[in-house]
Amino acid sequence: MDKGSYDGSLMALDVLDGAQLLVVTGKGGTGKTTVAAALAVAAARRGRRTLVVEVEGRQGLAVPFGRRSIGYQEIKLGERVNGLSVDPEASLREYLGRYGFAPLARLLSWAKLTTFITAAAPGLGDILLVGKVWEAATRRTRNGRVYDLVVLDAPPTGRVVPFLRAPETVAELARVGPIRRQADRVKDLLDDPARTAMVLTCLPEELPVTETIEATGALRAAELPVGAVVANRVTADRLASRASRLPALARDPRPLLDAAAGAGTQLDKEAITVLLEEARDGQRQVTRERRLLKELRTKLEGLPVVELPLLTGGVTGPEAVRTLAARLADSPLASEAGTTRAGETEDRSRRGATRAGSKQAPAGAEARR
Repeated sequence: MDKGSYDGSLMALDVLDGAQLLVVTGKGGTGKTTVAAALAVAAARRGRRTLVVEVEGRQGLAVPFGRRSIGYQEIKLGERVNGLSVDPEASLREYLGRYGFAPLARLLSWAKLTTFITAAAPGLGDILLVGKVWEAATRRTRNGRVYDLVVLDAPPTGRVVPFLRAPETVAELARVGPIRRQADRVKDLLDDPARTAMVLTCLPEELPVTETIEATGALRAAELPVGAVVANRVTADRLASRASRLPALARDPRPLLDAAAGAGTQLDKEAITVLLEEARDGQRQVTRERRLLKELRTKLEGLPVVELPLLTGGVTGPEAVRTLAARLADSPLASEAGTTRAGETEDRSRRGATRAGSKQAPAGAEARR
């Protein structure tokens, strides 16, 4: 691919290759879950061992991967891609077992009290969910980390900051002990721009663009590292420079009538007029979207804005996800060194801690050096 012709429509792979955790969020209806699935597949295509996680209990990740459901046990969804649906009750039982309270966990399950506990304590469910994501992102064996990348299909933008900061809130109450230690480790991962990036999803429409600009500001105000915005369902500009001919053809369609006749197609003037009007409507849609995407890029001040195409049949299974993943993976912004393995990401994290202004540096920024 010619890097000189790059138009911002593909993924900045310093985020895709360099991050240890991608947190995907966006307003409802912007394709957040689809983008999370495509990011996971794109990273796997580039050789990274990837886990994609959902935390809202909607089973939204099942359809993109052709599954009926995804449970609390990690399962294989594709080559180098595993999936997990995190449940607060199961996370509570696992947490108690990890810290030596397995008998209590079994008792709570037997008495059917786990649901009551996670619902009664404000924020406890979020703490357990975020804690499980942290555990997956940092899990190690003798050979290193189990996953190079964890992609989190996070709650919508209106709830994502309280969700991610829930462990920090608890840490303020728990001054010492295992809860405080884990909360600090979770915060360290989420705040580290060399390991974590927030990816926002957006549609090329007036309200979603405005909301995405506001959400980006909210995430930055919370000191969470924002890595990229994915503009989803962007209409393809199929006519490009030829669109300038549409007004003249609408006034005088004879060149089209002659071309149709020469091709042996029976189209009368009325049919040509209808087709021209549809083409002009489509081009007006393209123009509106281009204007909004330009505004988005201007307001986000250099933050990568990645475009994914509108798929005619929608995203109904693995094939559509692979199509989107290919757009994300085949970027001209890939580093010369290629993909980043788990150990390299940790090295970047240590180097990134010494950089001035690292709070705003994108995940994996060292890849550009």
